[in-house]
Amino acid sequence: MADMLNDGNIRLTYVPAIADPAAPTTTELTAGIDLECLVTADGLNISVDEETVSVQKLCETSNSQAPGRSTYGITLTIVRQDEETEDVGWTTLKRGTAGFLVMRYGVAHDQAWAASDKVQVFPGKCGERRPQQPEANGATLFQSQWFVGKQPSLDGVVASGV
Repeated sequence: MADMLNDGNIRLTYVPAIADPAAPTTTELTAGIDLECLVTADGLNISVDEETVSVQKLCETSNSQAPGRSTYGITLTIVRQDEETEDVGWTTLKRGTAGFLVMRYGVAHDQAWAASDKVQVFPGKCGERRPQQPEANGATLFQSQWFVGKQPSLDGVVASGV
């Protein structure tokens, strides 16, 4: 059994429109903007907060719990680029920009999208761009908060064609 390694094997793409988040098409994904070479190595932070439902019954002597609502969030730490045409993180991920963040793990980031690729699809909207504190010997960074607006598809499979 081999471990799934991250280095160079994560593709992260902003896609403006996907008809079926459980089965995005290669055409939809190819129309997106790749971000993985702009996000810092530790700059993809996916969080899930899950509420607890208390299920107390008269006949029981212990309290039972069940999973409640989940809240997903994604924070991206992105490196700014000198050339405006290459600074697609900054120019794309503006407050209110809606769409989908799509992630593929375990395949070289520069390998083309293919039918049957396993993906995670997070529908949502960008918050404010947050410039980060400059530091010596460092790049200019900003953070973008992705507000997940609907249930993500954590087990999506890419479909072929349009």
